[in-house]
Amino acid sequence: MRIVQISDTHLSPTHGFFVGNWRKTVRHVNALAPDLVVVTGDLTINGPDDAAELTFARSELGRLAPRWLALAGNHDVGDEPPGQDEKQLVDPPRLARWHAHFGAHYWAETLGSWRLLGLNAQLLGSGLDAETEQQRWLEEQLGASDSRHIGLFLHKPLFVADRDDPASSSCVAPTPRRRLIELFSNAPVRFVANGHLHCHKQTRLGGLDLIWAPSTAFLAGSQQGHGQEHVVPDSRRELGILVFDLADEGYEMRFEPVPQIETLYLSDIKQGRYRFLRDMPPFQPEGRF
Repeated sequence: MRIVQISDTHLSPTHGFFVGNWRKTVRHVNALAPDLVVVTGDLTINGPDDAAELTFARSELGRLAPRWLALAGNHDVGDEPPGQDEKQLVDPPRLARWHAHFGAHYWAETLGSWRLLGLNAQLLGSGLDAETEQQRWLEEQLGASDSRHIGLFLHKPLFVADRDDPASSSCVAPTPRRRLIELFSNAPVRFVANGHLHCHKQTRLGGLDLIWAPSTAFLAGSQQGHGQEHVVPDSRRELGILVFDLADEGYEMRFEPVPQIETLYLSDIKQGRYRFLRDMPPFQPEGRF
C-alpha cells in the first residue's frame, strides 16, 4: 500500500502565494496514484478566523484523485495555549468549523497489516474537553489494535531537539509529549510523521522513527540567508512530499521533490514588514500556474 504525506500547504482564496505550488503538487500526486493521501495540517493561512479559507482549502483538496484524510494545524484551528499568536488559540467554535469542512479531528484507517492513526496536535495541552476525548480514543486504539504495525500522523513534532525540550509552539507540549511517548512504547508504533516546521528530517527515539514532512508552500528564512534563527539544524530544506510504501514486513519512506515547484521563502515574501501572512495585502497569482 502506498501513502503520500503532504503538509503545510497554506492555501487561501485571498492570499494565494502558494496555490501554484499546491496545484503542481496535486498533478504529481495524482500521477503517483497512491492508495491514500494524508495532509498533516496548516492547510490554510488564516483558517482560525476565516471560514472562507477552510472552504477554499476543502475545494482544493477535491483536485486530488486519490482518497485523502486531513489533520488540523495551528493555521487551521488555532494553537494550544500560550501559542505563537495569543489571538488565535484553539477553542470549540474553531474546532467545529474544521469539523464541518473536513470531518473528524482524529481518525483511524486500516490498510492491510497496518493501522494508521491521525491526531489533532492542536488539542495536546489545550485543556479542552476534546483533548481528554482524543486521549481516551488514542488509548483505546493502541490497546485494541491487532495490527502488526501502527503509523501515526499529526501536525506538530513530538520535540525538536530531544524528548526533554521545553514548551514551545514548535512542538507538542512536554506533559502530553511524555504521555504519548509512554503509550507508543507499549504498542507496535513504527513511525510518527508530522509537518509544521517546513523541512524534512528523520530521527529515532528507541525503536520509533520520527519523520518530519516538508512543506509544499515555502521554506523558513530567506534566499539570502536572513531569518536563519527559524531554520532547523540538520534538516533538508526543500519543498516536496513524502511517499510511504507499507508492507507486511515493515515500510519504506522517501522524500520526493515536486517537478517545477517554485522555491519560496517566508522572509522574502513578508519583506520584514508583516508579522503574519494574513496581515499582508491580498495577492492573486493569476497566470502563474
